Amino acid sequence: MTAVVGAMVLTSCATQANVSPEAAGENISTPMGNCLGGFETIWNLTPVDGNVSELPQEIVTVVSETGRIFDAMRRTSDGTAEAVAPEDINYKVNVDPSWPKNNAIVIDTATDKVLDTINIPDGRTICD
Repeated sequence: MTAVVGAMVLTSCATQANVSPEAAGENISTPMGNCLGGFETIWNLTPVDGNVSELPQEIVTVVSETGRIFDAMRRTSDGTAEAVAPEDINYKVNVDPSWPKNNAIVIDTATDKVLDTINIPDGRTICD
């Protein structure tokens, strides 16, 4: 679990420091014009040993101010993660006023736990 936490810290720092995805060593987000999309996080990876029992089975990524789901992931029966259309997720987002503005919030739908916050740089938006 330490490796996962360490990777989370590195991913978060790379995003907040505006380091390019290539320099960060993973595809954190894909710039498309003046918006960001294609968020990838450690939450949709499969550990080398294949044990996903402690990882979320379904996550959503939402806009912090509105709670709009723009990205979703669900694990298949073999434990691999697959992207799911946001409209196929049956989850009600409860926007927390303490969430930082202009961020993407990653939530475990089974526990309502915030797994990660990803800063959206000034002047950028999330692609629709």
